Amino acid sequence: MTASIEIWAQGDPTGESVVYRWEADQQTGFVTFEVATRKVRLADENGLPIGDLLFDPAAGEPSGTAPGMNQRLFNQVVVAIMRAYRRAGKAPATAHAYYY
Repeated sequence: MTASIEIWAQGDPTGESVVYRWEADQQTGFVTFEVATRKVRLADENGLPIGDLLFDPAAGEPSGTAPGMNQRLFNQVVVAIMRAYRRAGKAPATAHAYYY
């Protein structure tokens, strides 16, 4: 299990879509967070989708796939961003998560 996930916004977190960089278990990647819909997609560093892996809060679970992405790790990144969003009431600048 991942002990911690470091997540921070790349650039300004006040836009309609925010790109987040994450690091965990010697892996790194990016997701986009669509603020109005709260959808999270696996992305590249420019915010372009990778595969069709998507978390849609209306469905309550991720769907689709992306090459090389661990579904469990994607879920942990999504949960960290959503928790930080609920606490702040807006897209957070960081959404670090720690597991013990």
